[in-house]
Amino acid sequence: MDSTTLCERYRLLYLGVVCDAMYELGLDEPVLPSYLRPLFPEQRVVGVAHTVLGRSIDPWVSWADGVERIASYLRVFEELGPDSVLVSVNPGSSVGHFGELTGNAAQQKGCVGVVLDGNLRDVEGLRDIGFPVFFRDLSPLNAIGRWEMVGHQVAVDIGGVTVHPGDLVFGEFEGILVVPGNLASKVLVKAEEIVAAEARVRDEVQAGATPIESFERHGHI
Repeated sequence: MDSTTLCERYRLLYLGVVCDAMYELGLDEPVLPSYLRPLFPEQRVVGVAHTVLGRSIDPWVSWADGVERIASYLRVFEELGPDSVLVSVNPGSSVGHFGELTGNAAQQKGCVGVVLDGNLRDVEGLRDIGFPVFFRDLSPLNAIGRWEMVGHQVAVDIGGVTVHPGDLVFGEFEGILVVPGNLASKVLVKAEEIVAAEARVRDEVQAGATPIESFERHGHI
């Protein structure tokens, strides 16, 4: 299944049912830490992970040297594609790691959102363009000369959960789930089966059936 179709079908689901599908299939449910909060609580983000690993520059360097050292990160935005989710991990750095201008660049490439284990800046501008970000904290500090990218399209760790390039990222107000890329189609089919069963339970309960009666018939509640 191509990634466009995969993401479109996942976007018709909700986070809990995807977790249930993984649980029923005997898979781990890799949910990212709840300290990652959404800029837009009402938005759902579903896409394919494109990863960045950054680090603090210590001691800080000059603006000119910083521009040179941040260039590789800026080129990442030329590689983002439709249905991508930028997953950026930045341990031990106090500056802003993503903002409105990079948000515009990502959005123009078809990137659907960012999971930022780091600090967000330019919140007003990001709200203006409606670009969804899950972020750890806030900082107005400029990254140039103080931060650099040290890994791109590599496995990254967020709160004990490893995110690989190509994994499916499903984020909404309740949390962020990572579905391994090689299992995404299998999990999708199971989740769609559960949604169909839940619809039958919903109809029966609204018609007067008890929850236990519907659960015994359909296996979901």
